[in-house]
Amino acid sequence: MHQSSTHDLVNALNILSSELDTPDGIPNALCAEASQRLLELVQLTSDLTAHILASPMHHPRCNAKTKGTYCNCILARVLPS
Repeated sequence: MHQSSTHDLVNALNILSSELDTPDGIPNALCAEASQRLLELVQLTSDLTAHILASPMHHPRCNAKTKGTYCNCILARVLPS
């Protein structure tokens, strides 16, 4: 099976969101939200990668236990609340 790119998945979900004809609109909202979440995950991954590569030690919200491992401020955006 060929894996689609994230860009293609987001586009497909946006098309489904706008073209599905349902009485309650729930599938439309679901597709729109899934598309938005994929984009958010792509951005978070990019931000986290850039942040760690730049300097995992510099951020003021990193504490003594986490310095050099990960950044609490970025991680907090990734973990469910």
